[in-house]
Amino acid sequence: WVLKTNKLGALELSRYFGGYFTEIPLGIVETDNHNYIIVGSSDSNDFNISNNKGSYDFWMTKIATDGSLLLEKTFGGSEIDEASAIIAANDGNFIIVGNTRSADKDVSKNNGAADIWILKVSKEGNLIWEKTIGGSSFDVGRSISRTQDNGFIISGSSRSLDANFNNQGQNDALIIKVDSEGNIVWQETAGGREIDFLYDAIELNNKTIIAVGES
Repeated sequence: WVLKTNKLGALELSRYFGGYFTEIPLGIVETDNHNYIIVGSSDSNDFNISNNKGSYDFWMTKIATDGSLLLEKTFGGSEIDEASAIIAANDGNFIIVGNTRSADKDVSKNNGAADIWILKVSKEGNLIWEKTIGGSSFDVGRSISRTQDNGFIISGSSRSLDANFNNQGQNDALIIKVDSEGNIVWQETAGGREIDFLYDAIELNNKTIIAVGES
């Protein structure tokens, strides 16, 4: 469901996109020509969804300012793939982050349970590259933001105890810095004995990072 208001908050546009089953949009970004790209997950295979690759897929839709659907693309494998956030890269393309349980089709590998899945796509919805990050348990990415060196900060949570992940309890808050090609620069977890999540993280002007979540 897409809503658009004017600057005074009056409703100007209301549109629905999706299929017979469940679509969950979680991220939106404006393109350089003032269209909008929305990402989330979908398990439908009809109406606006042209290709479901298995269970939930990353679903990307591009809409015009008048609410018309310009394109839609799905990315994923045969298992559950859920997109959480999108951001513009410095070259006019876009980075999408979420999590995947797949190890086939668009997903090159899976390190176990759920991995963080990062995609770089063009404004036409073409897949440029994809990377998975994670250990043998559940690792999830929920947000992505750009850094001053054109890398990205990903926040989320992790249950893994391998692949350079530490865990002090059931689920730790997770911050990962990647470069412009999605390669890990560093990763950190924080938490206690219980469940800890992060939902967003940004780099400040002095290049330190602030993150927010729940514990």
